[in-house]
Amino acid sequence: MKETIRFEEGQPCPVSVSGTGGGLSFSPNGDMLLIGMFPSPSEAQVAAWGGKWRAKLFTESEFPAIPIFAVGNESWILEAPCNPSQLEKEAPGFCEAFYSKDDPSMVAVLVDSDTGVIRKIRSVTLDELFVERLVLSWNPFRGPANEYNKAFSEEEFAGRIAEIFKTKSQREIWETSW
Repeated sequence: MKETIRFEEGQPCPVSVSGTGGGLSFSPNGDMLLIGMFPSPSEAQVAAWGGKWRAKLFTESEFPAIPIFAVGNESWILEAPCNPSQLEKEAPGFCEAFYSKDDPSMVAVLVDSDTGVIRKIRSVTLDELFVERLVLSWNPFRGPANEYNKAFSEEEFAGRIAEIFKTKSQREIWETSW
């Protein structure tokens, strides 16, 4: 029997998330979920979460594109690095299912990391070009590595992400993304 997870504003987040920042995941049928964990979000942050969103991809050579989002306006930049090979293990076929959606969107859940309570839930419509570029950029990095592609272990992926974020500010990442 499959268990259903429900997200409700004002209720504890039913998913255990470690750390803070943005975490992105996909279901096998292509549903995209972003959980943002931030300590004591201000009323301005909660309002921004419910406002306009923009999505871009940050790319480094020989590395999967990193989805980044401007929340509310371009003063709050949220990175959501994901390892496509790990996602493929957790949700096989997610890329094809996500790409085939008629109206691509993402559910964004803002959680107070101090209390674990959901502050705001927002459905974010995604540009089809963003979805197409994301899927194309992730395709070679899914599944096991072979002579034609490259996959990253969780440790290697985390290390490379840390290196990227040490050398570039959020503003630089946003401004150099497409």
